[in-house]
Amino acid sequence: MKGVLVGPYWQGFKRSLVTYTRIPLKVDWSDEIKHIPAVCFLPWIGLVVALLSAWPLWFDWSSALQALLMLLTAVLLTGGFHEDGLMDSCDGLVGGWDKEQRLAIMKDSRIGSYAALSIWFALSLKWLLLTELLDSIPNSFLGFIYTLSAWCVVHVIARVFPLLLMHTLDYVTMGQSKASSMIAKLTSSHWLVALLPCLLVGIVAFSLFDLLVTLLFCLVVVALMRFYLRKKIAGFNGDTLGASEQIGEIFVIVCLLVSYS
Repeated sequence: MKGVLVGPYWQGFKRSLVTYTRIPLKVDWSDEIKHIPAVCFLPWIGLVVALLSAWPLWFDWSSALQALLMLLTAVLLTGGFHEDGLMDSCDGLVGGWDKEQRLAIMKDSRIGSYAALSIWFALSLKWLLLTELLDSIPNSFLGFIYTLSAWCVVHVIARVFPLLLMHTLDYVTMGQSKASSMIAKLTSSHWLVALLPCLLVGIVAFSLFDLLVTLLFCLVVVALMRFYLRKKIAGFNGDTLGASEQIGEIFVIVCLLVSYS
């Protein structure tokens, strides 16, 4: 009986892990196998990525080097999945003149000037902010716990951003899309699964008040992105979901810096 209850969650988690990371795992994709929608485990995948990419914290290196290697490891683990979405989104949303052209540009595998600028600024900003965050936390065992939980909460909360956009906007695309199979409207029980790691890690990284304020401001940022996407393409696609995750990472690091200052 326990296996019957846990099985769909485990199957959904495995599908999510294989989809959103480069971690090799054998998965049976048969529709006959009961599973929770893989996308609702996206924040849990963020937790896995954060824990695996936090290895530089164990070494007595400079904050700048630690931050650089943490970011590099996270990119390698995900295969640049979200970064690619950011680049395609900036090329299409900024470079296109109408909805059809914007979606067509996002389908183009070539990198334009807006994509190059966006990824340079995004990674540079994350590296500088993360370095500043690491410097602001005392070098002690308790400081290590705060640092690790902060890095985890960055990846966990940032991955709620695409879930909110997915839940409140219509999916739009041109032609076939790999992302379409992963799109799902989450039920209340699915949201509980998705938000659980935010609460578990958030109460360690933040004070309860700071966590609530951070989540509130995150909702404001998502609302602004939702307004922008409705205006530009009347919905969302896989690339814009990836872009929202990248914006979420930067925003949460800023919130952590404010909280720890």
